[in-house]
Amino acid sequence: MISIMYFGIVVCMKKVTFATTVWEKDWKHVLLRSDYLRVKQIGNHCFPFAEKLLVINNVNDLAAVKRVACELIEQGVLTRFVVADELAPKMLPVFGLSRSDFRVGPDAHLYEAVNPDWIYYNALGPLSAIYACESDYLLYLTGDVRLDRPVDWVAPALEKMEGNPLYQVANPVWNDKYDEAKRESSHKEGKFFVAPHGFSDQIFLVKKNPFMQPIYSEIRADAAHFPRGDVFEKRAYSAMRNRGWQRLIYRKGSYIHENF
Repeated sequence: MISIMYFGIVVCMKKVTFATTVWEKDWKHVLLRSDYLRVKQIGNHCFPFAEKLLVINNVNDLAAVKRVACELIEQGVLTRFVVADELAPKMLPVFGLSRSDFRVGPDAHLYEAVNPDWIYYNALGPLSAIYACESDYLLYLTGDVRLDRPVDWVAPALEKMEGNPLYQVANPVWNDKYDEAKRESSHKEGKFFVAPHGFSDQIFLVKKNPFMQPIYSEIRADAAHFPRGDVFEKRAYSAMRNRGWQRLIYRKGSYIHENF
C-alpha cells in the first residue's frame, strides 16, 4: 500500500507498476530524450509508482538498449527492465497462448509490414508487462503514448476500481477526443465516463490478477472491428465483454498517441 494526499486527506492506495515498452523504431525516442520517459510518460501521471518497468521488445541491438536501460536505472528513472523474448517461453503457457495463435486478419494487407510476427510482438509487450508486474495494479503505455501536461487521474481511478469489481480498466481520454469518449460511454460518475465495454492497448490501468489469467483466447465475433488481426487489444476486449467488465475514462485530461 502507498499513502498519498488526495483531496487534502492522506489515504492508502494500492501499489501500481508503471510499464512501457520499446521496439526497434521507437527505443531511441523513448529512452534517449531527456524528458520523454521521465516526465511525459511517468511524471505527468502524478502518482508515486511502486516500480517503473521497461519491456524491451523486438530490437536489433539488444545490448545497446540494455546499456541505456541500465543508465536510466542508475538515474532512478527506471526500476528494472525485462526482455520480452526471454520471458515468452515461460509466459505464454501461463496465458494459454502459443506463438501460432497470433494470426493476421483479412485487412492486414492494408497496413505496412503487418505479418504474424507483427501481431505476435504487438501482444508480447503488454503481456510481458502484466506477467512481470509486481504490484496490485499495472499502468501500461506503448512507447508512442505520452501526457503533455500533468493529469492526476490514477488515484481517483484506483478509488473507483476498488469500489466496483466491474470497473476493470481505466484510462484518460485519447487525443483530446472528449466528445468521442462521451459517445462511447453509458453515463458519468464524478470525473469519469463509464463505458459498458472498450479497451485500448495504447494505455491501460488494470488490476493485475484478473488479467494474469488465461483469458486471451476468447476472441469474439463482435471484436472484428479491431484491425490487422488477433492483436492484444482484440483479445482483452473480448475477455472483458465475456465478463461484463467496464471501462473508466477520465474525462478531465487526455493522453496523446502519435506514431513515430
